[in-house]
Amino acid sequence: MRKRVFLAMLMIAAIVLTTSCSLIVKDSAVDAQTVIIEVAGKSITKAEVQAATQNTLSYQQYMYSMYGLPYDPTDAKTMAQAQDSAIEALIQSAVLDQKINEGGYNTFTQEELTAIEASAQASYDSNVDHIMTTELAGTTLTGEALDAAVAQQMTEHGYQDMETLISSAKFTKAQEKLKADLVKDVTVSDEEIQTAYDQNVATAQSNYAASLSQYGTDVSNGTTVYYRPAGYRQVKNILRKFTDADAAIITDLASQITAKQGELDTNAASLTALPADAATDSAEQAESRASLTADKVTLETALADLNAQLTAAKAKAAAAIQPTVDEITAKLAAGEDFDALMAEYGEDTGMQAEPAKTEGYLVCEGSTQWVAEFTAASMALAKIGDVSAPFETQYGIHIVKYVGDVAEGAVPLADVQDAIRAELLTTKQDTLYTDTLAQWAAAANATINKAGLN
Repeated sequence: MRKRVFLAMLMIAAIVLTTSCSLIVKDSAVDAQTVIIEVAGKSITKAEVQAATQNTLSYQQYMYSMYGLPYDPTDAKTMAQAQDSAIEALIQSAVLDQKINEGGYNTFTQEELTAIEASAQASYDSNVDHIMTTELAGTTLTGEALDAAVAQQMTEHGYQDMETLISSAKFTKAQEKLKADLVKDVTVSDEEIQTAYDQNVATAQSNYAASLSQYGTDVSNGTTVYYRPAGYRQVKNILRKFTDADAAIITDLASQITAKQGELDTNAASLTALPADAATDSAEQAESRASLTADKVTLETALADLNAQLTAAKAKAAAAIQPTVDEITAKLAAGEDFDALMAEYGEDTGMQAEPAKTEGYLVCEGSTQWVAEFTAASMALAKIGDVSAPFETQYGIHIVKYVGDVAEGAVPLADVQDAIRAELLTTKQDTLYTDTLAQWAAAANATINKAGLN
């Protein structure tokens, strides 16, 4: 018996010896400090690589979600790619830090330090305000208890403390100084500007031919415009808004109608999914058809009632402002200046700011920028100078004037060359900086211990 036990123990020992790598339990703290990257005089640990990898995965997941795209941070291939990106970024960061130290870019003037501290303080205060208005909203804590609660929430949500924020701001400033020194001799030639201008004009012309409304959107968004398409007119708008109370009722009813219509659409889709011939229904299908048909009647009745309420609410809202609209109409008929009346009576804030105040809104057939009633009334005016009759939208009652047409053609180079120069200069500077940093990282000959990440 003892012999068999002894032999069994020997067998176990042999197995342990031959499989020691898989059976030894690693000390997590020690394992986290395993050096994975040696570069530029720095040793980067497993914990740092793992943290950088997780940050990469989280950022990519966020970016994908912004565009409604699927992203699986647990996918093996995705994780491997994120790990490679993190390692590359850590190497570049270490090399950059070395270059900053060598060039003395981390030496700051008192003015720079003051600005750095102010920036860090602003970030810190913003984070505290966020905690106070979300996690600690309505708290009764005061004094040191409140400070402790804020500090705890800041830690739990991963917000940086002041020391870390200042350190980060210093690194960013040093990086900016290094980059500025590196790219200081980059220039943009007139030939490059002309080439970019020609390309931008052609692209804009093609884009607007495909979607005329895009021009209005670009102008509204402040995008540099290189080509003006045909088909746009300029209109000015006198708006008398519904009262806040009436507007709230109208908005609420409109939301209810949208929701109810959605339910009705779902109901219709469910009915359509049933057999075309009700005579072929199974018992279950027949029951479903009867229930859906009853629901349809209920939904249609509710929707009709909501629409009736909305019509009545709009009529009430319009009646409240009609006397003022009549006053404006009478003054226009008497020959008073449209712009003067717009300044006196207008409640459209968009018409109070340039360039719309002087040039008017840009409107075209099928424009998606404006509510349908506004576009229709604007495009119905026959000639420049014509003024519409009062018409109603969800915002109130409008009177619009056709003030001009947008001349088709390329925007003169002189009007956009500064914008082109700035864009080209930024691109060339960024490219030089990125390429140089990659070259520095390659020349650093980093030693990478990927096996240590297992």
